[in-house]
Amino acid sequence: MPKPLSILCFGNSLTAGYFAWGTEYHPYDDKLKETLKSKIPGLKVMTYISGLPGDLVVFPPGSFLSRMQGKCAEAKYDWVICLGGTNDIGYSHPADKIYAALQVSWNVALESGAKVLALTVPECKTRSARLDGRRDVLNASILAHQAKGFYAFDLRSKIPYHDATEEWREEMFDDGLHMTAKGYDFMGTAIAEHLADLIIAEETLDEQT
Repeated sequence: MPKPLSILCFGNSLTAGYFAWGTEYHPYDDKLKETLKSKIPGLKVMTYISGLPGDLVVFPPGSFLSRMQGKCAEAKYDWVICLGGTNDIGYSHPADKIYAALQVSWNVALESGAKVLALTVPECKTRSARLDGRRDVLNASILAHQAKGFYAFDLRSKIPYHDATEEWREEMFDDGLHMTAKGYDFMGTAIAEHLADLIIAEETLDEQT
């Protein structure tokens, strides 16, 4: 029997599935598993959520790095899906500082033997030139990053806010930052579709070599 694919979904409140002001949680990993299995018949998947609301990537004071170190020390994962930076942008940390801190965390996962799928930071209701500028620079850095075993996915473009219809925003966004349950399901589906393509491409390459 083939070994199940082990996936760590790592980040903060958007990974935890936070909504309804923290009274409810609906992580995206259930939809991630469901979609992966539908895209790759016979695939067995185990997912693990590590989402800490309010956590920062930049350390100190953030515990993003120490949490990543702990998770990768206690278990071996095939993939780590990483989403971080939303809170750091809100706290006005420079994009280059957030990116540098993300790289340290990504490297922990890569050195443990996992592949990394890094997600760009989605939009939110709040709009300002400085906030949007930091997000744009950070996301561009994430998408341009190159390392063995590292992949990036532009989640921001998949879940628009300001260019979306009012109906879309009401369905997908709970409080202008966090998603609704339906929004998290959409997020899980979008990530899984991209991840499935990566897995299939790798399997095809392995068969050819």
